[in-house]
Amino acid sequence: MIDEEKVQLFKALSEETRYKIVKVLLEGEKCACEIPGLIGKTQSNTSMHLAKLQDWGIIKVKKDGKMRLYSIDNEKIRPILKILDD
Repeated sequence: MIDEEKVQLFKALSEETRYKIVKVLLEGEKCACEIPGLIGKTQSNTSMHLAKLQDWGIIKVKKDGKMRLYSIDNEKIRPILKILDD
């Protein structure tokens, strides 16, 4: 991973909402409709952060009918958060 990617990962995790989204998605794929309730934020605020995380290549989305399912795309984030949780 080049330095720019590393900085981007830490930048993403430095914001509380994005951190919470990543933590929730580490548990498994989630529908966009359930993430706001899991992190205690509004749908519009969550959507904005989901888009940023997706743009940065940290999460990915797949469509299943009308549902948008989000999951972790950059697996390098798992060991980083594991260190933080220890």
